[in-house]
Amino acid sequence: MGMSALTALCVISIGFGVPAICVYSSIHYGFNFIVAGIISALAVIASGALAFISVVLSPEEAIDEQLKPSEREKLIMMRAHQRATLEELDDIIVILREIRDALKAVQE
Repeated sequence: MGMSALTALCVISIGFGVPAICVYSSIHYGFNFIVAGIISALAVIASGALAFISVVLSPEEAIDEQLKPSEREKLIMMRAHQRATLEELDDIIVILREIRDALKAVQE
């Protein structure tokens, strides 16, 4: 099991398991529901923080090192295509803003 799978398992178990146990304890054993709610909220926040940190700190370079040369070239081409698409979208946004400004000027 890879490190990302273990992290996902931890996030799921903390984010869903702790609140489920708190609700179960509140219903069957009379655990204070306010404390259960606080513990559940903290567990959900902690699992969200763990997920965010694991995504931010995930090593992209390690993925690149595991790829074959042909797959690496495809990945480089895909990234270049995505950058070109984003640049085109930026140009479209500029043009749409100009059209919006022109329509506002005509409307006044």
